[in-house]
Amino acid sequence: MKTIQLPGISFPVSCLCLGCAYYGSRESEAVSFQLLDIFYERGGRFLNTAHEYGRGLSEQTIGRWMCDRNVRDEMAITSKIGEDHDKPYARAMKRHELLEDIDETLSRVGYDYIEFALLHIDDPEVSVEEILETMEEIRHAGKILYYGCSNWSVDRMVEADTLAKQHGYDGFRVNEIEMNLARSNPANEVRTTKWVDEAYAAYHRKTQMAVGAYSPLASGALTKLIIDSELNNSREYNKRAYATPYNLEIARRLYALSDQTGHASAQIQIAWLLSQPYGFPVFPILGARTPEQLIDCLGSLDIALTSHQLAYLKPDKDLYLKGEFDK
Repeated sequence: MKTIQLPGISFPVSCLCLGCAYYGSRESEAVSFQLLDIFYERGGRFLNTAHEYGRGLSEQTIGRWMCDRNVRDEMAITSKIGEDHDKPYARAMKRHELLEDIDETLSRVGYDYIEFALLHIDDPEVSVEEILETMEEIRHAGKILYYGCSNWSVDRMVEADTLAKQHGYDGFRVNEIEMNLARSNPANEVRTTKWVDEAYAAYHRKTQMAVGAYSPLASGALTKLIIDSELNNSREYNKRAYATPYNLEIARRLYALSDQTGHASAQIQIAWLLSQPYGFPVFPILGARTPEQLIDCLGSLDIALTSHQLAYLKPDKDLYLKGEFDK
């Protein structure tokens, strides 16, 4: 697997990151180890988890796997902190909460540091200055190498950039956010998670801050839209977020390209992200549940989309705004 050099990071990471949210919980430890082994054997050296995933089981499973395989020095670990499902809105961004989270994360993983700690779901009630001061404290203590954010607004990221420059802080190096071929329904209610719209894309083009693209397959919505244009058999969130004319058109184009090339639709969707058509560094975060799904997703590494194919899968934004599509 090829590696990529993220701006401001001193070491390369693999171009794909493995999402480990349900390892040790929905996926048994045996299956989790199998998935980690497959990813490692294909050259994957980048893992993604969070303090709250599986109430700590994900971090523990990753730690046990690295210890068992003796591969800690080869892996880059990202874990998100600052979320607590026992608190209102799951936010936990105050200084003492972040300090508690990172110590628990390190205890679970079983090592004295991780490469990346990302702030998981912003809390606008806590000042950016307090949050950055805390993350700098954690970094200077040697518990993390870099920090970043997840699901922050553009305005709050700009504020963080400004404060970091003023105080000489390291600042955010990675933003983890939903990014895929789909576009989230603008009529969907306000939610704590974000997705890469034009405002985010413009910000990342300007700053060149890397994007960790979670949900690269849009929860399978593009695949399901061809079968059921209203996503009636999907969970309610998918119906609200993805059942739109634009996404149905993208699904049609995706399947036409899949039929033309012989590549699976999942592989094409990930290959599109690997092509970084937006003009800033992107690493997709894979969320496969089974070895077969993971092997299928890893097949995206062997696909090179042409400029024409990339354009075909990303119609002009005016089509999204007007609801009009090429035939």
